[in-house]
Amino acid sequence: MAGKTGESGDICGRNLKMSTTMEIMTIESNAYRLLVEKIEKITAYVEESRNREETERKRKEEAESPATKGRKADPKWMTHKEVCEALDISHRTLHRYRQKHIIPYSMIGRQIRYPRQAVESLRERWMVETPAAKIDRMIAEHPLHNRKNGSYGKKGRSAGKNQ
Repeated sequence: MAGKTGESGDICGRNLKMSTTMEIMTIESNAYRLLVEKIEKITAYVEESRNREETERKRKEEAESPATKGRKADPKWMTHKEVCEALDISHRTLHRYRQKHIIPYSMIGRQIRYPRQAVESLRERWMVETPAAKIDRMIAEHPLHNRKNGSYGKKGRSAGKNQ
């Protein structure tokens, strides 16, 4: 059986020899433009699918991480530990926020959960970026920082000495 190249070969193309000549095809510009658009759509679809799969894989990895092992992560609610890390506050400060009704919470059995949206809005309202120079100045000027002769911030008094 003869192939397009003019060389002989079997049906499966195993013994087919390749021709060194190239064929030139002409195509209308409109048809070419449509073909390119379809290829771009296919490329966008493949990239979107890959991104979706990557996001799903990351979400599964987070759900199976040791920190979340044994409990189901809920995207609407945060644990005590997650809130403390997100707001960069201590457990006691978070407890005070609950007592003063600064942050809403719900008790499910004995577990306390915080709405993620409320935590994020609290963070946006209260968190202020402070320049490092201002922090250093505040530390240097703080009375507890100036511990000369054990005065611990008590100006003009000797620490525990009766004179």
